Amino acid sequence: MDGQYDERSVIDENPKVKDDEKLPIHAPLKLIRYRTIKKNSGLGWWSAVVLLEDHEKKQVCFYRWRKRSGEWKRDKKIPFHNRVEWNAIKDAVESFLDGLDIEHMV
Repeated sequence: MDGQYDERSVIDENPKVKDDEKLPIHAPLKLIRYRTIKKNSGLGWWSAVVLLEDHEKKQVCFYRWRKRSGEWKRDKKIPFHNRVEWNAIKDAVESFLDGLDIEHMV
């Protein structure tokens, strides 16, 4: 598509998410792909990993939104700039997982 993305055709890559609610990403960011990690509209939390383009540069980001007054507002954005940075984060998280109780490992 020559670097052009039709955000209307971008759908959640998490097959467990059944709603058609649009991801709360706004211009000038261009949504390419995303996958919801966890969404609870009743409690007002939504988290997702997003591949986007910002000023012609692609980024992978972890987002968390909070629903306030009926509207999703960004609560956190953590960009991952490269594989080395991601691997450092992933390795650190994985090194702590054995410290969790077994019921948290599901």
